[in-house]
Amino acid sequence: MLPTVHRVQLRQPSSHVTNKPQSNQIKTQEAEAEAEEEEEEMTIEWSEWDSIPASESKSGGGSAASGGGCVDARERHKLAERERRKSMRELFLSLHALLPHANTVRKEQSAILDEIIKYIPLAAARLRSLKTRRELPPGQPPHDSTRSGTAPAVHVSERSSASSNSSDCDIRVAPEPSSSVAIRVRGDRVNVSLTDTKGTSQALLLSAVLDELEAHHLDLVRSTHCRDGSKLLHHSESKISDGLDRSPALLKARLQDLACKLHKLRKSSSLKRTFDQMD
Repeated sequence: MLPTVHRVQLRQPSSHVTNKPQSNQIKTQEAEAEAEEEEEEMTIEWSEWDSIPASESKSGGGSAASGGGCVDARERHKLAERERRKSMRELFLSLHALLPHANTVRKEQSAILDEIIKYIPLAAARLRSLKTRRELPPGQPPHDSTRSGTAPAVHVSERSSASSNSSDCDIRVAPEPSSSVAIRVRGDRVNVSLTDTKGTSQALLLSAVLDELEAHHLDLVRSTHCRDGSKLLHHSESKISDGLDRSPALLKARLQDLACKLHKLRKSSSLKRTFDQMD
């Protein structure tokens, strides 16, 4: 009986020792199986994500895309407006270059438009004058300036200057009740002013004034006129040409003749373009 019992006691510890590594092995296998299952699940998730159509994957950002479309439309509008303004600026600069005295006009739209509005009537009157002159028979003057009559009194006042060759002076025709003529010379510029205070401005002829300025070798720089009821004021600024600035005596003689011619413009042909036709 005793040996049998001793055998049983010896078997129990041996069986207990041999079961320990087996349980550890089972746990290891279970952990490996779980890891493999997780890897398979992750592989399935990634494959499913890759298989989703591009349209479905972008459906969530539809609102953002629509918002981006609005931004793109605004940007296109800004670009179009910028191009339009650039084109308008180039056109205005082209108009500025066509002005005969462009170097004295600011490169701003308002200034360019103002000068163009003033220049177009002068250019039209000049064109009409040239056409009329071309149609006249050879040798006939553009308008009759040899009519009989007493010559108006012309007053010349010299400006005091350190240089004896200075041509600065003021020339004025003795004013009548209806009109007056004044010419002022400063350096190489000649300012001509015509005034009419009795409502006889219909005889003050623009093309005739331009003809006389050209005939007396003056290059027109700018010309303006204004009307207040029956009163009219015409002012022109011209540059001396043809070397007249080197001969003050000859210049003054020609300007005196110009003053007399302008004073007699009311006797010119009625076919000339008048200031009334510009209004």
